[in-house]
Amino acid sequence: MKVIKPGFFGKTIPTDERRLEFDFANEQLLYMKKKPDILFIGDSITQLWDLNVFFNTEKLLINRGIGGDTSKYLLKRFDADVIQLNPSLAIVMIGTNDITATHYDPWWRISGLDEEDVFIEATKNINKMVNKCLENSINIALCSIIPSYIAAPYNKHIRWKLTERINDFIIKLSQDKNIKYIDYHSSLCMKDGKTIITDLSPDGIHVNAKGYEIMAKTLKKMIDL
Repeated sequence: MKVIKPGFFGKTIPTDERRLEFDFANEQLLYMKKKPDILFIGDSITQLWDLNVFFNTEKLLINRGIGGDTSKYLLKRFDADVIQLNPSLAIVMIGTNDITATHYDPWWRISGLDEEDVFIEATKNINKMVNKCLENSINIALCSIIPSYIAAPYNKHIRWKLTERINDFIIKLSQDKNIKYIDYHSSLCMKDGKTIITDLSPDGIHVNAKGYEIMAKTLKKMIDL
């Protein structure tokens, strides 16, 4: 018996889930001629950060984080969510979900992406974001990918290795381009240099309130907030 399988008609992209919200919000900023002082952009770690709780400031802070976002799609929306808003400073933290793409999917029994391909793609995209900001006279700060501790059947060793490689690239890129590097990784990490401190994360990937407090303190050491 041959089973007809039409396949999937489309692909769910996390970036699309907040596009309408961000388009309306961006239009209002532009209409009112409100220039963000600091724009945070990234994945769920950025999206879930309630900036007003941790930063007591009169500066205009804008959050453009999207859960599940990768460097590929962040780059695709970068002109809309960063360049056109022309913030005084863009704080970019991305790469966690790029690394997640290397994991084997036990439900669908699909192999993850090649580790080297993920590294090349992520670093290329991050470099392009930096160049876009510099070409448009926008200050940019790059953040480290934070440490993690994932459960089996996912390979935590590949995740740790890629995190270290991408962070090393971000450090060097920041030095080469003379931009700020925000080292959240060291602030949230155990002494092994790989594992997120247990009581800072509910799931081994994201941070809880205590984790965000540490991140806020780390950021305040680097920029005026």
